[in-house]
Amino acid sequence: MAQHVEYATTSFKTPLNHRIIASMPVQASWIDQETGEKVKVEGLTENVGETSTLVNLDILPPVGCEVRLRIMNDNKPIIEVQTRVIRVERDPGKPMAALSILENLKKWKRTALTAAQEWVTRHWKLNYEEEWVN
Repeated sequence: MAQHVEYATTSFKTPLNHRIIASMPVQASWIDQETGEKVKVEGLTENVGETSTLVNLDILPPVGCEVRLRIMNDNKPIIEVQTRVIRVERDPGKPMAALSILENLKKWKRTALTAAQEWVTRHWKLNYEEEWVN
């Protein structure tokens, strides 16, 4: 006697967030919860995504803290947004904070992702040209 077995497959499509590996200068600031003083640091992006970014900072804000983030180009801000720290990596050689964008997501996608792509293109061309010079 043959037995009928039904196989059900469910396809869960998780959205892939676009990330660009780019090392752009940033300025970050937040209010220290213990002292109430404003902390300001400069750093570099590790990558820039559609809804978040990973930044390398010498002083790390605590997880859950709101951070004002500016991405800079030629010492001028190209975008400034409010973010929240969702993760920190306390590697002494490369301390990083993952920041989730809290406002202006459309502008973030349009401005920050475009700037990151331009950074990649500019640096790829420089590295490519250097290879041929040597």
